[in-house]
Amino acid sequence: MTVHIEHPGPVGWDNPAMTAAGSLIVVGYAKVAAASAAHSAHELFSVCLRVDRRTHTVIEAEATAATAVVRQWVAELLLGADLSADPAPILAVVEQNYLGTGAGAIRQAISDAWRRYARHREGR
Repeated sequence: MTVHIEHPGPVGWDNPAMTAAGSLIVVGYAKVAAASAAHSAHELFSVCLRVDRRTHTVIEAEATAATAVVRQWVAELLLGADLSADPAPILAVVEQNYLGTGAGAIRQAISDAWRRYARHREGR
């Protein structure tokens, strides 16, 4: 399930900033713990973020969690996040509120996406 938020500005996706060139896809990966429910389906956990290039804000988010509840929770957690800001508050939410074996993979994938975005912004 993909969750998205409406972007402020002109109505809907007619906004030129929301064309494919106005957004960026950032994917973060992490190995899934063997004890995790997701391991049977995926060896890697990933978060895929569509980011508004102007505002650095996540406008769509998707994750490869084994259950729809976790996919939805991760997407809701990341929607509206500013990838130019410190990810620590989001990582803390996972630490405090995700009580499953996949917490480490979720945090790692989010951190990986943040790093990839930072490298992109630095031109590397």
